[in-house]
Amino acid sequence: MKEIIHEFGIETDWVEPMAKALGGAVKGNHMLIPDTVHSGTRYVLSVNPDITVMFADVLYHQDIHFKLRNTNSDFIGIYFNLTEGDSSHITNNDTLAMGRWNYNLAIVESSVNLDYRVKAGTKTYNFCIFIRKTLLKEYLIGSGHLKKLINRVFDQNQNTIFHYNIMSNNSLQYINEFRNNNIDPLTFDLFLSATVYNLLGEYLDELIKKDLVVSKLNDTDFTAIISSQEFLISKLKDSFPGIKTIAEHAFMSETKFKKLYKKITGLTPYEFYLNNKLELARDLLVSGNYNIGEIAHELQFPTASNLTHLFKNYFGVLPKDYLTKL
Repeated sequence: MKEIIHEFGIETDWVEPMAKALGGAVKGNHMLIPDTVHSGTRYVLSVNPDITVMFADVLYHQDIHFKLRNTNSDFIGIYFNLTEGDSSHITNNDTLAMGRWNYNLAIVESSVNLDYRVKAGTKTYNFCIFIRKTLLKEYLIGSGHLKKLINRVFDQNQNTIFHYNIMSNNSLQYINEFRNNNIDPLTFDLFLSATVYNLLGEYLDELIKKDLVVSKLNDTDFTAIISSQEFLISKLKDSFPGIKTIAEHAFMSETKFKKLYKKITGLTPYEFYLNNKLELARDLLVSGNYNIGEIAHELQFPTASNLTHLFKNYFGVLPKDYLTKL
């Protein structure tokens, strides 16, 4: 597996070293990478003095292990990731699947080391947006949000900005509009900048509606949370094990566990468990081997009606209508 140690930043002095590490070079805004590594487009644009984006639409032909080791800690990375294939974030040998059908939005401050692994055959389509902390802080102050917390949020001694989530439907729509348009090369920068502003605007609108969890985070905490997710996945055919049991599995107090789980995933443990249970119910339904009553029994839902109600809330349609749309 090819190993690439690189960094990101608002200034683009990292672009050429990263291209060279991948065996390529830079021409204008393009990183020209050999087809033996990946084919497609990798493009870097300074949107304004405080925002830079790396857009990638590539198909990997080699296994790559990216090691992000920033030397500048003055920005936040916001990663919109519609990868299809085998890609994952790695920490302490634990992995978190990333991409279109998994967590597809990551917000990580630049002081955090990230390892990211992709396998040959993986199709990556993502927007890596880097925004200067001072600009983000000014926006939050101007919005009137987090007035009492703002200094703690951006103090690396008190807080780690580190969060995984699922992007909003609006964000997905902005990306699909960009993806589906046949953009003239002469206006590509304009369309890319507009998409970046739309994505940032959507993210910031969502951000000010939420209660942020302010706390430090280390690799051990992250590993424990990922381990707890694996534990929950193993219990999908059983009843929800309860916070006390899951926290004990993570070797944390219930209070710390709930706080860090929400910080990292944006979900409560029960929401994660139920969402994955419904995904499994969908898979069983699509297999054609089970009716809704049998699935409810198999996955220990109280009744078929309860499963039908939850299924509609999650997928937006009744189970029978879901099948007709396939």
